[in-house]
Amino acid sequence: MKDANGYHIDIAQVDVIPQDLTAIRINVRDFDEAYELLTAHGFTIVQGGKITETESSKSVMMTAPSGFAVDLTYHYRKEEQ
Repeated sequence: MKDANGYHIDIAQVDVIPQDLTAIRINVRDFDEAYELLTAHGFTIVQGGKITETESSKSVMMTAPSGFAVDLTYHYRKEEQ
């Protein structure tokens, strides 16, 4: 879903997470740099999760030390495919 300002709201079912979860999707231009920054600040990959790569993106669900979740995502540019 997208609001009038172009912001997206994602609703998804993830079998490895057995409860409802509120998270922020962070789209980045450099996945590895963002992953290292979050890891340095104590973020960890959600239990049972992994870095997922598809033809169009690379992503991972991470949690902050406080328990708040983020979905770190990089979308490959057309020239990279």
